[in-house]
Amino acid sequence: MSAAEQIDPSIDHYLAEFSRVERDLPGSDDSKRTRSTELKRFADAGFPTTRDEQWKYTSLQAVEKRRFEISDEPAAIDKSALDAFMPADFEAHRLVLVDGHFSQALSDLSGLPDGVTVRSFAAHLRENDGVDVRAREIDDEPGSIAAMNAAFFTDGAYVETASGAVLDKPLHVICVSSGAHDDRMTQVRHRYVFGDNSQATIVEHAIGLGDKAYFANVVTEALMGRNAQMTRVRLQQESERGYHVSAFFGQQRRDSRIYNHAFDLGGRLARIDTNSRLVDQNAEVHLNGVFVPTGRQHMDNHTTIDHDTEHSVSREHYKGVAAGHGRGVFNGRILIRKDAQKTDSDLSCDALLLSDKAEVDAKPELEIYADDVTAGHGSTVGQLDEDAVFYLKSRGVSEEGARAILTYSFANALVEQLGIASIERYVEAAMLKKLPGGEAFADLA
Repeated sequence: MSAAEQIDPSIDHYLAEFSRVERDLPGSDDSKRTRSTELKRFADAGFPTTRDEQWKYTSLQAVEKRRFEISDEPAAIDKSALDAFMPADFEAHRLVLVDGHFSQALSDLSGLPDGVTVRSFAAHLRENDGVDVRAREIDDEPGSIAAMNAAFFTDGAYVETASGAVLDKPLHVICVSSGAHDDRMTQVRHRYVFGDNSQATIVEHAIGLGDKAYFANVVTEALMGRNAQMTRVRLQQESERGYHVSAFFGQQRRDSRIYNHAFDLGGRLARIDTNSRLVDQNAEVHLNGVFVPTGRQHMDNHTTIDHDTEHSVSREHYKGVAAGHGRGVFNGRILIRKDAQKTDSDLSCDALLLSDKAEVDAKPELEIYADDVTAGHGSTVGQLDEDAVFYLKSRGVSEEGARAILTYSFANALVEQLGIASIERYVEAAMLKKLPGGEAFADLA
């Protein structure tokens, strides 16, 4: 083998790591073959670089230079360690994964209504030979990091709602990185299968503990039946040593609806890809997101809405707040294919810069091949209104407090669209604690 043909050392490490853990990964022999195929796809492509247009503003060099390993078993954590991340008065079914492994002790899946199945994805794979590690209904899950996940994932949440079934209260899916050991990675995959006319609310919550560096890679697949409705809340609170990459792939049949609310508050680096493909008439998707990079945090949201059918609707609105040396990235792409006539779509991103060192790069994109559509997009990046700051100061509020209140008001318009009061209060308080001068007001949220 010539020097030019040698395998990159970081890739060589993950090939060896896969050989080490392959026997213990859940799934049938067919699933194992899929895992091997996905591993090859990851190895051939390698980690994305800033030469890739989709990763122009986000470098994974800090991840690539480390040698992360799968945790053979989860660290022992007490339920009290999660208390600070539990929204007050939030009644929910709960599924907890620690270091990529299902925790029976920390979960509570009692009292699920008829027609609703919630379980460990690993258990579902072990007991159903015909289930693949990748949803066959989703044609493409682009990206080498998603391929890495398909090869390595150890567990996740499997949710299935029968036709007409309704989940009586939200499902709280908590992914905990314990931070107990250096250079651990969690590879988690969730799959949600919605029958016709079914409904559920799912809160995906990423939490980081401890002070060790780790890599969390999460993929969620959602298969929506006719007239099915999912409200999904993604709340990311990784630790300051956490590198977080996640992707969502939704496929929507006729009359289905997805309401996706995303809040990025933690992590040293976070890259999130949110994708939905509308394949039948009257499908509808709403994407709302708030990202708040402070200190030296880097947060990158990429979205793609693929209108592959006529008479479909999409609404997308993101807001970013960057303070300190924080950097935010938003790239929203809406694709309206040739036969997707009568599409109604709107996309916007607004951002606030709270310091002269902060940065937000926003890039909304419309790609339209049909001629009878309604579509719009826009983007703004600015600073706080100094007249409004002066007004609050004249009423006895400190300058830091005035800026925190105005920033909170700017972002909170999207938080209030959740419709789950306990989660709204939790996000509002967590957001205020991140803002300069905001902690004094967090208890009022």
